[in-house]
Amino acid sequence: LLVGAGLSSAVIGRKMAEAGHRATVIDTRAHVAGNCHTTRDEDTGVMVHVYGPHIFHTDDSDVWDYVNRFTNFMPYKNRVKTTAQGAVYSLPVNLHTINQFYGQTMRPDEARAFIEEQALRFVGPDLYKAFFKGYTEKQWGCSPTQLPASILKRLPLRFNYDDNYFFHKFQGMPEQGYPPMVEAILDHP
Repeated sequence: LLVGAGLSSAVIGRKMAEAGHRATVIDTRAHVAGNCHTTRDEDTGVMVHVYGPHIFHTDDSDVWDYVNRFTNFMPYKNRVKTTAQGAVYSLPVNLHTINQFYGQTMRPDEARAFIEEQALRFVGPDLYKAFFKGYTEKQWGCSPTQLPASILKRLPLRFNYDDNYFFHKFQGMPEQGYPPMVEAILDHP
């Protein structure tokens, strides 16, 4: 018995079934795909990520090949923009963000030294306040000081101009959304 019809239970259930075991997957929600659940807006046809955006990304070619057995993926690069102090910046914080924020033209080595000099945990205090504090408070509902540093480290800091949020080789979104992909994974006698 697997509780929760998200990606993990679907894959485990499928693997168990392929190995000759009986597997039952249940969920309290009326849909599959867990927090990755998507649906099409009836008026616009736009794919809505009901519980927040979920971009599939991995460096593991076996994982990528596995999910592509069950759906077609559309290429997707997650490029995030934010506003701080009346200007628009790219996230994750990268060399362009740092130079723009401080009105500088630093090289990667200069930016790294500059940020490390005034580091607050792992980012300079001005960048921390402008880009991480508010996000963290909104995302987790508490002060960043109450969270382990590992949470804040999920937000990358780059000393190049790459504004692709993820560094992974394979990135995409299921063309028909996550529920049909999970249903296809679960579709085994």
